[in-house]
Amino acid sequence: MQYNPLGKTDLRVSRLCLGCMTFGEPDRGNHAWTLPEESSRPIIKRALEGGINFFDTANSYSDGSSEEIVGRALRDFARREDVVVATKVFHRVGDLPEGLSRAQILRSIDDSLRRLGMDYVDILQIHRWDYNTPIEETLEALNDVVKAGKARYIGASSMHASQFAQALELQKQHGWAAVCQYAGSLQSDLS
Repeated sequence: MQYNPLGKTDLRVSRLCLGCMTFGEPDRGNHAWTLPEESSRPIIKRALEGGINFFDTANSYSDGSSEEIVGRALRDFARREDVVVATKVFHRVGDLPEGLSRAQILRSIDDSLRRLGMDYVDILQIHRWDYNTPIEETLEALNDVVKAGKARYIGASSMHASQFAQALELQKQHGWAAVCQYAGSLQSDLS
């Protein structure tokens, strides 16, 4: 497996990242097609054996059960310092409403860390743009998560380029933790 630095961070990630949306208890959340823990664990183990060290999940995947499965498997099959774990915040989970307000971000990261069984995540990504919360509130809360040591870096997912540029400019202006990666879809551009 080849490894590369992730942007300007000190993270070295495998060229392949294992997306963990398909791992989760089928009776939790909106995706009955997810793989339960007994089917997910061998895939995670094989990924680690193949050199994959980068795992991407989200608070909302199978109502949090993806984080639980990934966290347990990584504890059983790897050392924490040898893997890069990214999770996301935005979607509704349990009684936590959808959005990126300061309160939602702070509660979501604590819930994610509990489900993962970890003290920190390497990357906390905003899963979507929140049209109901000022982006400054979101970015300042994310900065505070990094300052508290609960996430090492910030990432973003599924937003328009102009929104991403706005977030980067605001982070730069305020000296807040910068976004180190963006995960977007090319599908709409290719269809």
